[in-house]
Amino acid sequence: MALDTVSDYVSAARVYLQDEVPPYRYSDASIVLGLSMAMMECRRLRPDLWINLTLPDFTANDTTPVPIDPMYRQAIFYYILGQVQLRDDEESSDSRAAAFIGMFNAKLTSVA
Repeated sequence: MALDTVSDYVSAARVYLQDEVPPYRYSDASIVLGLSMAMMECRRLRPDLWINLTLPDFTANDTTPVPIDPMYRQAIFYYILGQVQLRDDEESSDSRAAAFIGMFNAKLTSVA
C-alpha cells in the first residue's frame, strides 16, 4: 500500500490498528491529527527536510499528497500509529505507542 495521500495514511493505519469495520474505534480526524503531529515533529527533528516547504493543514478524507520524501513515509506512519494508540486505556497500548514513536525517532535521526 502506497503512502502518498492523507487518505492512504488513514486507510493503512486502520489496517495496522485492526480498525477496519465501522463503527470505528478511531475517528478519521484522530488519525489525521496524528499525521499533523507527525509532520510537526518531523520538522522539529529534521528541518532540512522542510526547506522551501510549509507545514500542511490536513483534513479527514483528504486526497492531497503528503509532502514528505518517500524514504521517510514509514517513519511518519509509525508516529501516527503511536499517537493513536496513546488514546487507548489498555496498558499494552502504552508500550506499543512508545515503540512506534521510538521507531519514528530512529528512522528520522539515525544513519542507515
